[in-house]
Amino acid sequence: MAAQSRAKVGWTSIVCFIIISLKTICDCTEEESRVLASDVALKQARRKLDDIGGSISIDCGLPLGFSYTDEITDIIYTSDEELINTGVNKSISSKFKSGILPKTLENVRSFPQGERNCYTLKPLEGNDTIYLIRALFMYGDYDDDDKLPEFDLYVGVNRWDNVRFDNASHVVIKEIIHLALTGEIYVCLLNIGKGTPFISALELRHFHNTIYRTQPESALVLYRRLDVGSTTNQTVRYKDDSYDRMWVPYPGSGSINTSSTVDSLLESEYRLPSKVMQTAAKPMNINGSLEFEFETGDSSLKFYVYMHFAELEILQVNQYREFIIELNGNLWKESVVPEYLNSTTRFSKYPMKGSKLSFSLRKTSKSTLPPILNALEIYVLKDFLQASTDQGDVNAIMNIKSRYQVGEGWQGDPCEPKYSWDGLTCSYNGYDPPKIISLNLSSKGLAGRIVHSLYDLKSLQKL
Repeated sequence: MAAQSRAKVGWTSIVCFIIISLKTICDCTEEESRVLASDVALKQARRKLDDIGGSISIDCGLPLGFSYTDEITDIIYTSDEELINTGVNKSISSKFKSGILPKTLENVRSFPQGERNCYTLKPLEGNDTIYLIRALFMYGDYDDDDKLPEFDLYVGVNRWDNVRFDNASHVVIKEIIHLALTGEIYVCLLNIGKGTPFISALELRHFHNTIYRTQPESALVLYRRLDVGSTTNQTVRYKDDSYDRMWVPYPGSGSINTSSTVDSLLESEYRLPSKVMQTAAKPMNINGSLEFEFETGDSSLKFYVYMHFAELEILQVNQYREFIIELNGNLWKESVVPEYLNSTTRFSKYPMKGSKLSFSLRKTSKSTLPPILNALEIYVLKDFLQASTDQGDVNAIMNIKSRYQVGEGWQGDPCEPKYSWDGLTCSYNGYDPPKIISLNLSSKGLAGRIVHSLYDLKSLQKL
């Protein structure tokens, strides 16, 4: 505790020194000096951005041994050849390639064979860690069929989402926040009889804390992540966002912005990018409300909402900004007072249902200024109830696979999702872990001693 106190005092002294020095140099007001000090401190704080070097960034369809650095993000993308042993590399049609198309979308890995094909990701952070997993898809007529496919995407043995396209140049981005219970994460593509599955890129990032409400039996699928009041048409991600979240521009009818850095002196737990928090939307009328509405189309869906605020204006003595938040006509959050150049987050403690999410931000009777909103995140809560195959059976079959060098298409979980490995038959009992009851290796050309792992398949009925 004493060491922490000394650290806080030391940092405060540094900031005060910067402010005093700036006042001496430029004859600024204390508030102006504070803003300048924030900018100076940010340059030092940039060194503290999360190191995503331990993350996974793969360009699917890139030949083995190839890699490159993205010109915008400086993220290094590598081939997926060592993460999956099925599929074929393809390149999108030349008519869809352009100078503005990200390089990650120029190649795809296609899976014309097998009902399911799975990537095996082994992040350095291991198990019991919250990961952001992002999959990107662009058809681009890579197969010269000019026919848009549709397929399902899974994390482990549970369905993540459905992938479909509006047209051949439509870029589909699927993102999920997932708590991994094991050191291996399977991302699987399932053929549902509506065309050949494929994937353009696959990315994995990790969080250092539990800011997003995930449990082992559930996950959060991204619905919206918006840079509200954005003054550009550019998506914000790493390096501006140390977690490499992608913030889509959402210009407002009225907006305010600042060139000063947000969260330079006190980092918020969400580590929000300053570039996003430097802009905000507000009503055109000073007495008006700020309205946002999203048609979800499914009343059974459950949502978690995160709203991020930061005051961007230096308020005068007679000015005050305070507002409430209503959701679908009911009070959701009261007395939100944004702090100047510091982020504040309001989130839902419990999931919300509704075929429509209608937000209304209204000023209180004490407020002289209208409400503002800097950023918004909405996630769909997905129940991950299906258990993976019995761990003892998994260990045994993995040893058999390794010993006999069989099962080229044996990827992901042996029994789930929906299809078991070739040569395996599994028993299923609701959401209980499936078990291997039959194993057929008669055509594998086996030789040598019988491995003891066969005896570890406790539920095996037929061999």
